[in-house]
Amino acid sequence: MKLYYSPVACSLADHIALREADVDFEIERVDLATKLTAGGRGFGTVTPKGYVPALELETGEILTENIAIGPRRVTPFSELVG
Repeated sequence: MKLYYSPVACSLADHIALREADVDFEIERVDLATKLTAGGRGFGTVTPKGYVPALELETGEILTENIAIGPRRVTPFSELVG
């Protein structure tokens, strides 16, 4: 699972929540000005919205918006994606 984030955006809430839930995930910073990830990937290929947060699940599904990612704080990830 990978969380695409920007340090000054609302993606910080999901970053903290995933850490607090002790979920195994990677992070990749997104430059919102250039729309490039730290790895050089065009962020538009991750989500056409171009917004963070974006959470890429092991299945390849992309969740965007805090409202979609947020429920994972209450329901264990294993029940949702496992």
